[in-house]
Amino acid sequence: MPFEKGKPKTGGRLPGVSNKLTGAFRDAVRLVYGNIGGHEAFSRWAQDNPTEFYRIASRLIPGEMQGEEGKKLTVIVYGPQPGSVQDAPKVIAGTVEYDT
Repeated sequence: MPFEKGKPKTGGRLPGVSNKLTGAFRDAVRLVYGNIGGHEAFSRWAQDNPTEFYRIASRLIPGEMQGEEGKKLTVIVYGPQPGSVQDAPKVIAGTVEYDT
């Protein structure tokens, strides 16, 4: 049957539903994360590799979010500058501490 302009979409995956491979891979990552030490091991790794941790963490922050009354809020994340790593937050056992 040829495409008819204005006809609503039928069938297919619903919006927001991930495919089976993505779901299976996420489950595998959760299993491995737990097997290699979970939050405690990740915290130790983050302490030993702060630059890599901040690189990963900054990618998880959305670039745009909704502000008050529907206004857009833009989040800009700057990585640590050379010589300023001591000013960055330190991750210790799942908490964030700030040097003051």
